[in-house]
Amino acid sequence: MTPRRTGIAPHLSLAVYERLVPAAITALLQHFADAQPAFGIQLASLGLFAGPPSVLFAAPVVSTELLALHRAYHQATRSAGPGCWAHYLPENWVPHVTLGEGLQPDTVPAAVGNVIAGWRPRPAVLRRISLVRFHPVEVLWSRALPAGTEQRREG
Repeated sequence: MTPRRTGIAPHLSLAVYERLVPAAITALLQHFADAQPAFGIQLASLGLFAGPPSVLFAAPVVSTELLALHRAYHQATRSAGPGCWAHYLPENWVPHVTLGEGLQPDTVPAAVGNVIAGWRPRPAVLRRISLVRFHPVEVLWSRALPAGTEQRREG
């Protein structure tokens, strides 16, 4: 499965929750988004969360700004309730942009080969924050981040 097949744009997840009441977090997200300007990142490498099933991803350069975004998110949303998956908590988080998931051992070589054939590091911009329910994917809330340093970082 790829993000393109789910109909969702490439993204970097700050948290995933087992259970969450959308109304409890949307006001917190709005406040967080007001204070968080858009900024650029560099997708520099590829990685694999080993399974089965495995997840193939693009990995950004882990910058002070990216780690600060993640920590600020968790600080801003801590009152929304428990249940964030442990590997999305600060100190455990591996920032990534999923390229394919649900990969079985026999499909990993082809998936990696397909991505490597056209791979080159590339700039990206974190422009919005969204609350998404998944499987099936449903965007519950989304908002653009204020203009920030994205132009400086992309160049």
